[in-house]
Amino acid sequence: MTAKDIAQQQQEIYRLLSSRRLKDSFGKLSALIAILQDWKSQDKLNELETSYQYMIRYMLDGAEDPARKRIYDHLILSAYRLTDQVTDRLSMKDSPSLYYSRKRFQNASPQPPSIAKDMEVCDEAINNLSLFDLLNESERNSDKAIALKRAKENADQELFMDIWINYPATEEDYTALREALAPGHFPESTASLVVSAIALNLLHRFDEQKLQILLDGYGHDSQEVQIRALCSALIILFTYRDRIGLSESLAHRLEALAEAPAFISDVRTIFLQFIKSRDTEKITKKMNEELLPEMMKITPSIYKKIKQEDMMNDLTALEENPEWQNILEQSGITDKLQELNDLQMEGADVFMGTFSHLKNFPFFNEIQNWFLPFQSGHSQLSQVFGTTSNLGRLQDMIGKSAFLCNSDKYSFCFTLSQVPDAQRSMMAAQFGGDSAELQAEVNESLPKDHTRENISNRYIQDLYRFFKLYNRRNEFDDPFKTPIDLFQVPVLNRLLSDRSDLRLFGEYYFNRKYYTDALNLFVKLSGEYHSDHDVYQKIGYCYQMSGDYEEALEAYLKAEIIVPENYWTLRRIATCFRNLKKPEKALNYYLRAEKLKPDNISVEMNIGHCLLEQKEYEEALKYYFKVDYLDPNGQKAWQPIAWCSFLVGKQEQAQRYYQKILNGKPSASDYLNAGHVEFALGNIRQAIEYYHRSIDMEGGNSEKFLSAFSQDEPDLLRAGISANDIPILLDQLMYTIS
Repeated sequence: MTAKDIAQQQQEIYRLLSSRRLKDSFGKLSALIAILQDWKSQDKLNELETSYQYMIRYMLDGAEDPARKRIYDHLILSAYRLTDQVTDRLSMKDSPSLYYSRKRFQNASPQPPSIAKDMEVCDEAINNLSLFDLLNESERNSDKAIALKRAKENADQELFMDIWINYPATEEDYTALREALAPGHFPESTASLVVSAIALNLLHRFDEQKLQILLDGYGHDSQEVQIRALCSALIILFTYRDRIGLSESLAHRLEALAEAPAFISDVRTIFLQFIKSRDTEKITKKMNEELLPEMMKITPSIYKKIKQEDMMNDLTALEENPEWQNILEQSGITDKLQELNDLQMEGADVFMGTFSHLKNFPFFNEIQNWFLPFQSGHSQLSQVFGTTSNLGRLQDMIGKSAFLCNSDKYSFCFTLSQVPDAQRSMMAAQFGGDSAELQAEVNESLPKDHTRENISNRYIQDLYRFFKLYNRRNEFDDPFKTPIDLFQVPVLNRLLSDRSDLRLFGEYYFNRKYYTDALNLFVKLSGEYHSDHDVYQKIGYCYQMSGDYEEALEAYLKAEIIVPENYWTLRRIATCFRNLKKPEKALNYYLRAEKLKPDNISVEMNIGHCLLEQKEYEEALKYYFKVDYLDPNGQKAWQPIAWCSFLVGKQEQAQRYYQKILNGKPSASDYLNAGHVEFALGNIRQAIEYYHRSIDMEGGNSEKFLSAFSQDEPDLLRAGISANDIPILLDQLMYTIS
């Protein structure tokens, strides 16, 4: 049985359990146990099935059991746990993944892995490194000092890896993990890695006690550790949402945490950033397909406009050359840059595309380094910055950047290592002189007191990069492959369902065009609270954007009841009626909208369309002529004026308008309709010419032309064209194209 087969069977059992199909899940699990050939697991399964059968029998006998739900939930949770244990042992046999390869190696070693022992090694390395602070400047950059750093980094790595593969855990392991996240035990960098290691471990196999330990981490004295722990815990809660609701202890724990206002505030912030992460691929695509190609196009123009000597002698020449600004404005790139800047200020991940190509350094071959808080003193950065004071200032500025996540900061630093020394020194000098002022400007532009928000934003971006870019990412379950919607977690749903939360997240989804998600929250908001009219407006709009005009109309009509004379609502109601093929009802609402905003071109045009659809051609013409008067250069009304004129027998008027249309950018249907007018006027040769052009514009597809012509035949007859003349003209047309 391959690793893929095992994973598929595991997910199938999960699906059955989430659907409460306990008997079927027992059958699937029994088949896996048979492959494993483990009688202890089979005994456990038999015990669960027997308990379930007893419960069913008691229910059939009519016995009242207040504990039935609790017992049932416990059975499902036990089935989940047994599935995890069985599939893990099956995978252990020959899975080629890094996870199981490391486990097999450690199991074969005479000294079994121990988190507690790893922590002792870490403690010793940290104590030794503390001597580093007592060294003088020259000694701090010595080989000995670098060796102490590497010893600590290696100890962190071993601890990270052993926590990651720790399954199943012992009581000793739980005790060690609690100690690892106890305030003051480890420095911030090590505690942060512990959090990420537990998160990766839980994504592999669920363990309620470890999730509780993650929640303990929210009480750490470091904000970095607190926020990382909460981000990780929320991802785990979402990933295992089907079984989370079965645990009373977790529900009680989260409800207790929710009593602190800071907890709900942090959850809201992180949830919003999960939503932002959904935009990452879209932003990256925009960068790669719009911004960068435009930059490449205008680069030659920029260089032509700038004197070579200025380029060589003045580092600010590009910024100060007004001709360059003109080029930027003409290209339209300035607007795109501003849009990206605005997204960046909101915390959007605008650098994913840029730094995705900078993750090939050996540093990123080690899993823990993807989650490592940026440390300017990391041993692998010594080759980049060395002892140069100017470079040190550059290094410090990178570390303080609020816009780069930790892994991108490391990428940037390693990229600098490939820059020639002379150029690196020049960059350092430039940054050295300007860094204080530049950093002050950056800090001034950032929102105040948003430290926790910045931490969560950077950490989520670090997580996103790992699951999308790590060279062995296919071995991990990517939590970002589906939108992380915390409202799907039962206990969090209860904690985030007051009016302000529903409105906040609904608006956030709506503004980012995630209309399905927004709709769910707005509907819930309208059902549980007395909503104002704009909630119903947005419900209607969400339905409309999905093409469900019936539901959209229902919502818009509710909005109209609350605020009867709202222009926007009236227009939307009219639009829905038109799409539902009810032009007479649409017309009533467009006329109401017209009273609120007379001479609005769009409204006048749509009134004309409604009248046209009701075959009130003379009345329609009045509105189309009004549009033409209000917007004489717009050409919006020419086609309906021409067609309505033809239908009411004003052929010369129709001819004049079709001539204007054909002088512009006509379509195949324009030539078809112009041909009809000429046919009605008796200009047979001109009609055939226009029909011929219509066919040409359809790629010579005469069948398509004939189909369109056939639909118009009743209108031709009403225009006075003889039914006998039509087939003769069409035959003549076919002779000209054969």
